[in-house]
Amino acid sequence: MSAFASALVGLVVLAVPPGAAAETFRVDDTAALPSETTALLRWRDFAPSGGAQETLEGSIAVAVRLNLTAVLNRTGRLYLVLPKQGTTPVRVSWATQGRLLPGEIAPGLRTLVYQGPVTNPYLEETLALRIEADGNHLPGMQRLDFFFEFDAD
Repeated sequence: MSAFASALVGLVVLAVPPGAAAETFRVDDTAALPSETTALLRWRDFAPSGGAQETLEGSIAVAVRLNLTAVLNRTGRLYLVLPKQGTTPVRVSWATQGRLLPGEIAPGLRTLVYQGPVTNPYLEETLALRIEADGNHLPGMQRLDFFFEFDAD
């Protein structure tokens, strides 16, 4: 192989983005149950001033049960995904019991909650969600549709 061909092969290998061989799977989370059907949001400040951003906040627990049989015995990264929804700025943070990572997310993003091998077909965890929203722009009831994705190596 000539030096030019070797350099060209090297450039082609460099042009392939890292993780290009990874596959993304949507995880079956249909067995997840919130502790209540609605998270009640309350004003952060007792008497909102009406001038600046007025923050509403609330919390809810969700019992997560993920069916990971599609990625059993594979290694990769598990993400919590919150697609863009509506126009209200929302921030959600959560604490866990330790099987998943704690974190925070905003609409249109995904956040890493686990990295490593999948050795069990099901993962059960309780997420203690804390929700914050801009009360000046909240139109009323709003549904937050989270889901999980797994990027297999």
